Formats: sequence, structure tokens, C-alpha cells
Amino acid sequence: MKSYIFATAAVTAAILAACGGGGSSTQAPVAQYPQNADMWAGLGGNANAPAAVAKVVDDAVAGLLADPKEAPYFAHIGMPGHDSIGRLKACLNLQFDALFGGPYSYPGMVTADGTTQMCDDMTSVHADVGVPSCVFDQFITDAAAVMKADGVPDAYVGRVAPVLVGLKPQILASNPQYLGPNTAANCQ
Repeated sequence: MKSYIFATAAVTAAILAACGGGGSSTQAPVAQYPQNADMWAGLGGNANAPAAVAKVVDDAVAGLLADPKEAPYFAHIGMPGHDSIGRLKACLNLQFDALFGGPYSYPGMVTADGTTQMCDDMTSVHADVGVPSCVFDQFITDAAAVMKADGVPDAYVGRVAPVLVGLKPQILASNPQYLGPNTAANCQ
């Protein structure tokens, strides 16, 4: 019986190892935007770029939650069934780390609120938010201003802005599930 248990455990371990499950991986992270590796290096590489990106994310999220046009769409952050501020920032940090050429890919795993979690794709995470075009455009404008204010070179902002704008179809939705239908009129 013991040999059967050991054999079963060995086969299970081999299967998990073959498909990437179980234990920690020694595989290096893959850069989603390797063409932007020069920006990652310019922001300080692995030693300093994550802190620079975190500052941009912190300031962008603070602006998002304070802006009268954008804030209503994200007012449920931290409420049951919605992301916490910690998870929102962790996932945005991962996304921007990847975007700026770091050795990361989005969506991916992050640690937030004391647990390791998978970030959702942009379509899924915004499905119930109902972000209209005018709110998306305002966020892009604000994000570019935050990047510049936080010392990101204009050339870098010019390179990442088209990628962010390219996310628009994944983020827009016609009806927020928890806001009134006229909320979008705030910015039109």
C-alpha cells in the first residue's frame, strides 16, 4: 500500500511539474513589451523602475478616485464583490511594469491584501463598471499628466499612450450595473 501511495505521489508530482503546476517555477518572467526594455532601463531598471511605476500608479489612482467625472465609476472599489484599493494598485503596477518594458506580463499574479491573486483581464475587470468613452478619455489625459508630473520622460509617455488608448475597446461598456443611466452625462 505504501509503495502505491509513493508511486501515485511521484506520478502526480511529475504531471504537475510537466504542466507547470505545483512548487515554484525557476522560469524567468517574460517581458510582455520587450521593445520597451530601454524605458525600463531608463527608469532605473529592476532596482528603481518598480518604485517609479508605483508612484505613477499611486498618483493616477488617487486622481481617478478624486476626479468628479471618473470617480463615480470606481466608487465601489473596496466594497464586497469589488476590488480593494490594494488589489487595484497591485494589478495596475503589474500592468504598468509590463508596459514600461519590465520583465512582466499582464494579466499575472500579484500579492495584494496579504494573498497572492491573479489579476483579471481588462474586459472582465471592467464588465460591470460601464465606463463610457468620455471617462476613458479623461483617464488617459490624466494618466499622461501624472506620468509627466512624476518625471516620466515625454518620449516614454508618447510610447505608452497608444498602448493605453488601444485598451479602450476592452474597457468601454454601455451600462454600469450600479450607477444611474445618466452618469455619463457628467463629462459629455
